[in-house]
Formats: sequence, structure tokens, C-alpha cells
Amino acid sequence: MGIRAQLRLAFGLPAPPRRPPPVRCSVEGPRRLIAYLTGGSQGWILEFLWRDITAMPVWGEQNAPELLVASDRASLAAAMDGSNALVVVMFQGHLQRLLRDGIPAERVILYLSHSRIGLALPDLNQLHAVLALNGQEQALLRVAGVESQRLHWFPAGYDPGKFFPGPPLAQRSIDVLLVGRYVPKTNPSYHERKRFGLLCELSGLLIDQGLRVVVLGSGWQSCDYPLPSSVDVRDVPHGDYGAIYRQARLVCSVSAQEGGPVSFLEGLASGCLMLSVPTGFAADFQCGVDGIWHLPLSASAAQWCEQIQHCLQRGQADAGMAAGDGSPQRQAYLRQAQFEQLARQLRQLCDQPVSDGSMERPHG
Repeated sequence: MGIRAQLRLAFGLPAPPRRPPPVRCSVEGPRRLIAYLTGGSQGWILEFLWRDITAMPVWGEQNAPELLVASDRASLAAAMDGSNALVVVMFQGHLQRLLRDGIPAERVILYLSHSRIGLALPDLNQLHAVLALNGQEQALLRVAGVESQRLHWFPAGYDPGKFFPGPPLAQRSIDVLLVGRYVPKTNPSYHERKRFGLLCELSGLLIDQGLRVVVLGSGWQSCDYPLPSSVDVRDVPHGDYGAIYRQARLVCSVSAQEGGPVSFLEGLASGCLMLSVPTGFAADFQCGVDGIWHLPLSASAAQWCEQIQHCLQRGQADAGMAAGDGSPQRQAYLRQAQFEQLARQLRQLCDQPVSDGSMERPHG
């Protein structure tokens, strides 16, 4: 009996729950790619990302793996057991628990959107692959010792059939577009990251300057902050977002930390000017170049308002930006972020041999 078990017995504590048996895969079993998406993922970007990537034609090609979704450990184990499977773990908080519960590390692809304080990570070099959403996360993972052949830039993602350049900026009717769903204060850490209070204060200052402001996303009818009534709030299906972007001159995000956001790619593809904190995709670009600007975390709402007016003036004065069709530099970045390209990248990872593990079923 181990020391922990003896202490539990001495203090009259119940025995810990028994760990489930390890999952045993087989290279001779059916090929499967499984997304681990719990109930908490529903309605969020990870669920949408999986849906869009798996809709690409590459998965209909010869010898492509079967695509499945598991919502808990039991359904994941059932799908993996006896199969030649890989699982995409789409939230780092799930990883430690799955590994403790017998999911083979060498069959895990971790999708790391952004680092989360307080969530420990195991040795990522044991995994099949690690997908970093942006260049900053990729650099941090390199510093942490993740092997280069295991680490992949995965700037997910957008559909170029829905998001493409619009008319020149001068012909667009929306001055500033703010994109994102509102979540009640019951999730305080999310509020700290998204800075909804700053967004509402900034909206009021922009309205006072005579600018037309649109907030695009759901949940804003329950906003806990004073959002001016003159702000145009639109809650429409995501398939209608592209038309709204193409009417916007500038897309702004005040969020303190992002992995993306996807709205950055969508705005970039639609030829909008971009302003945000240097986080996520924005940190992959030089400030003040190619219609993309950054402000520090410490910037006040008044400073954001002043910078937005500066960006709009610069965008109008620069012929390349004013055209609203996106520069070659933007287009090169965006090509790597299209769902079709990402799907092919993920398919290539599926085709790579899995490292020999201790939990493989014997051949034959």
C-alpha cells in the first residue's frame, strides 16, 4: 500500500476513484481522426473550427481517416480502442486529465490557441503534434523545448468564399466594427480578457466623434455595461458576417489576450484596417504597416478613440489601403489561414507514422 493510500486510511478518507484502463490502439485498426469537444465547447470557436475544417474535400480523398467527435472520456476511449486513431484535443485544460485516464500521448494532437495561466502542460514532446494558433505561441513553445518537427503553425481559419475584399474604404458605411459575442459576468476571467467595459466606453467616445459604430455578435442585449443606444448591434448568422465586414472601414479589438481572434482574419480578408492590442494574429504584423496598428494594454479609451481616428485618416490618404482590396503581404498570410489549407495540413499529420507507444495492441 502506498503512502497516500495509508494516509487516506488513517484519516478515514474514501479511496480515490479507480483509474479507467488504458486505451489500446492498433496500427492495423480503422483509421480515425477524433475531435475531443466537451459540452462546454458547443457554440464556441473550437466547435465551429472543427466543423469548417472537416467540411473540406481533402477528407473525401482515398485513405482519408474517418472523422468523429467525442464529448467525454468514455466516448473517446470507445472510438480509439482497437483503431488506428488520433485525437485532436482542442483545449489544453483537458490534456492532463486525458493522459492520466489512459489516452496514449503519442496519439494526441494538441491545438493550443493561447496559453492559460494555471493550466499545467505535460511533456509536449510525447505528443504526436502540437498546433500553435499564432507565431507568438509557436515561439513560446519553442522556448519551452517543444521539438521543431512536432510543432506546427496553424492559423485557423476563414473561408475565402465568404470573406473577401469589398469596395474602397471611402464607399463603406461603417466606420468602426467591433466583433464578438457577449458573455455575462458569471465568467469574470473572460471579462478581464475581453475588456467589455472598455469596449462600451470606447463606443461612446466614437459616437461622440460622429463615427458610425457597429457591434457584431450575440448576447449584447444582456450587456452589464453602459453600451450607448446609438451603437448598431447586429446579431446575425456567421454566414452573413462577410457582407458586414465589407462595409466596414476599420475592425477594432480591445481584448487583452487572444489566440486569434478569427475576426482578425475575417477583417484582414475583407480589406479592413485593423487595430488591436499586439496579441494573437496581430502580433505577427509590424505596427503601422499594411493597414495594421497596435496599442499597448495600458491605453485608455480616449487613446483608443484618438488612434482610431488616426488610422481612418491614414487609411484614406494611402492609396493602397484606401482601395480596400488587401496587399500582397496580407494575401500571403491569409492563404495559410484558409480552411482548405489547414485541412490539408491536418491530413498530412494524420498520415505521419505514430511513435511506438507502450499502449499499442500487438500486431496480428
